[in-house]
Amino acid sequence: MVDSDSRVRSGGPVATAGPPVVPQELSRISLIAVTLAVLAEVLRAGFPAFGHYTESGGAVTATLVILVSCLSGFLAPGVRAVAGPRGLPAVAIGGLLAVRLAMQAVSPALWLAFAGAVFGMLAVTALYEAARGLSGTGFAVAATAGLTGDTALRLAFGTWDPPARAGVAAWIVTLLIVAGGVAALVRWLRNPPVEAPVIGWRDALGAAALGPFLALQILVLSSPAFTSSSGGLPLAVAGVVVLAGQALAMAFLSSGLAVAAVPGGVCVFGGTLLGVGAGAVTGRYGLTGAVAIAVVIIGQVLSAWLLAVASRVPLRRGGYRGRPAERGGPPPDVSVPDTGGRAWRIDLGAALGALGVLVVILPYQLHYTHPLPLPNKVLPGLAGIALGLLSAIAAARGGPLPARSAVRALGAGAGALVLAVVPVIYAVTAPSVTRAATRLPGTFRLVSYDIHDAIGDGGRLDPEAIARAIEAQRADVVALQGVGRGRPMSGTTDVASWLARRLKMRLVWGAAADHQDGNAVLTRLRVKATGAGRLPVGAGPQAPGYVWARVDVGGGNTADVWSVRLQQGADRAQSRLTEIGKLLQVWSGAPRTIIAGNMGAGPGTPELSRLMGQSGLRGTMESPPPTMTGGVRADWILGSDDLGFDNSAVDSSRRASDHYPVAATVRVVG
Repeated sequence: MVDSDSRVRSGGPVATAGPPVVPQELSRISLIAVTLAVLAEVLRAGFPAFGHYTESGGAVTATLVILVSCLSGFLAPGVRAVAGPRGLPAVAIGGLLAVRLAMQAVSPALWLAFAGAVFGMLAVTALYEAARGLSGTGFAVAATAGLTGDTALRLAFGTWDPPARAGVAAWIVTLLIVAGGVAALVRWLRNPPVEAPVIGWRDALGAAALGPFLALQILVLSSPAFTSSSGGLPLAVAGVVVLAGQALAMAFLSSGLAVAAVPGGVCVFGGTLLGVGAGAVTGRYGLTGAVAIAVVIIGQVLSAWLLAVASRVPLRRGGYRGRPAERGGPPPDVSVPDTGGRAWRIDLGAALGALGVLVVILPYQLHYTHPLPLPNKVLPGLAGIALGLLSAIAAARGGPLPARSAVRALGAGAGALVLAVVPVIYAVTAPSVTRAATRLPGTFRLVSYDIHDAIGDGGRLDPEAIARAIEAQRADVVALQGVGRGRPMSGTTDVASWLARRLKMRLVWGAAADHQDGNAVLTRLRVKATGAGRLPVGAGPQAPGYVWARVDVGGGNTADVWSVRLQQGADRAQSRLTEIGKLLQVWSGAPRTIIAGNMGAGPGTPELSRLMGQSGLRGTMESPPPTMTGGVRADWILGSDDLGFDNSAVDSSRRASDHYPVAATVRVVG
């Protein structure tokens, strides 16, 4: 706990600081932390429903409707006028908590996703009312603390968020979170109000910084799935990396190292660095490995610092005059009142930032089906740059700052890092890979399944339904397509890692559209070699790809299992033919090979003739039934002539995806 008489250095004489990072009354800190954690959870839970809506209702029209609903933040001045300053957080945050509870009680639905967006955007504006009088650093600490807790909770559930799943554990977590949020809100409402200052439009724009900050956190910086897929790390290790970055951000903010007047150029440079880093690791050809890991860790510190600087002025309490050293000029005219003025400008600034959350994330995802004029990596890049510019506007303006304290920095960082025990426990409790079912040497059961991000009818994210469909076939090896690992479409869930753990299989991953979307091979068999790559893009919006694993099938034999997803659409046959040519070139006729997946073409098409007529590959069934809802046949298991197939089947009773699982028992015959 920090004494309210903390001191701060301003580059000149020691002056009395404003409110400390952690005030005696913790209601504001806890309310901000819980609200942002719930907001991130509710938005992620709504992404699959929004994605389904864009597919079924027309992508561009649906996206515009969603973005219009996100204008709800601009209703904040009206809510303030009707319900009063205290009523704004009560309505917005109370509504958000009610939506969170409803998501757990009701099967995921589009109306809940819209309700979450409406109350979520309004809650962003309400946070600046709830936090008024807190330092910008304190606000950023609270925001980072909330996202740190959210990260730990997600890791405990394998990144599949509780609102999207059933079960006692999910309900317990929901009730605890909602009860904590209600308690924090009630506690805040019991405190005396803090009067708003007179504020101009320029200073009010600092409140918009929370939008790009949150967009970057959801899409990249606080996503264990993103760090796992782009960093090439197991999910548990990726979780430790994310939590370490958040711990560093909390330690830096709590140290009070911020100076009283931050040069605007430094903020612009920091935002540019953040934007370039975020853009470099996202999109189709995003950088991976150590670069992605460094961006996540450094980006946490940069984004939290920029949010702290930008939020200083909008959070000032009425009557705060600052110091000459802060203001870069003569002392303010104290004869002019500085209370009771224009809080609605802060509301509009925050509403602009709230809109920016989905303006970044939704078009980023839409790009893979309806390409934007520019690469989608530009969007997270612009979010970082915008955060820097908004911070630069407020950089030299007045606002309370905390005193420097190494002890407080160590305490905050250590407190956040303690949560790293969650991914450690997650790793330690991982089930061992189960041995394959007893079969004759040289035989194994194979399933090929385009899981469509594990999204079924109505836009419901349900990896468990996918797992049960695979289990029903008693598969030893699974070729998966359309697998998300941090995509907004799949609620930023690491579906590949979750399924591998749930099915007690090894995961072999291959990126396609980007490093968060691709193909996978899951197997109980020993893996002897692997490979992955992308195919020519052609006329389609997405980069198709492949992944293969050489598995030991017993009897001294191995088999190569390929998982492939080609371009989709009846008008892209030529693109598929080009992709098939490249695929066959990479395969180069290796023996004992299975190429399985969504080929985007049915019997008798030029694509299948190229695959089966000229390459020597053959199918598992002479008269294959439909493999998709709507009677379409697009999914195939093809094998070289030294393999035989028995008990081939298409399980059309499974509706966990818009595709059905295709299965066959494979025998080595040559």
